[in-house]
Amino acid sequence: MNQASEILNQLDQCNSDYTFPMLDNGYVYLAGTKLSAYRDEKLWVILIEVIGFNYRGGGHNGISNCLHIYGNCLSYPPGTANENFLTLTDNANDSNTFDDEEDFYLNPHCSSFRLRNEVLPIIHDRQKYKSLGIEPEDETSINAFEFLRLLDALYHDKLVATEKEIRERIPADIPKIIELDEWFHPDVINGKLPSENETFKQISLTLETGNIEYFRPTQKPNTNWRNWPDGGTL
Repeated sequence: MNQASEILNQLDQCNSDYTFPMLDNGYVYLAGTKLSAYRDEKLWVILIEVIGFNYRGGGHNGISNCLHIYGNCLSYPPGTANENFLTLTDNANDSNTFDDEEDFYLNPHCSSFRLRNEVLPIIHDRQKYKSLGIEPEDETSINAFEFLRLLDALYHDKLVATEKEIRERIPADIPKIIELDEWFHPDVINGKLPSENETFKQISLTLETGNIEYFRPTQKPNTNWRNWPDGGTL
């Protein structure tokens, strides 16, 4: 039987090992999130997706969905791994999506890019960004992380992991019991632990019992990138 205490202990241990999501990671501009939880009578999995732009990678190499996977049925250590970073975007055929010098700004002469395997138009119109609450920092250019935040607002379902990508990493027959695009996440950089967090305490009880009634959050979700202004600022 799954035990809530064992689930929370694993999350705390991964937090100590820096493999639990830090949404204000100084190297990553947050764009989007998703949390899925799976269980049966013996097995459990929590999968947290963090979509962001790592400026050390730059350009398409900096854009990824990092899968943080925890559970008692994994063939690899819980947390993160290089193979659990999903590449999301690439150049289309016309030109480089980003500028050639820094790979940090949209190329104003590029009209399209590739999201997964679909070619889509690049939006350069600053008013479109502003209409979605994304205020470009530069007066003349669009940052890569602003572009990614626009993509998450418009195409979130294309940025998150597919069922195939998930089932390649967890047992194929374990049922999903919870799916969230937002939740109240612990401020781990300031010492808050997953085991002290309402969200993960309730999820762990749901995974132990199979009773979704245990998941009744009272705290306002905070996973939107606007709540983590220090992300990417190192």
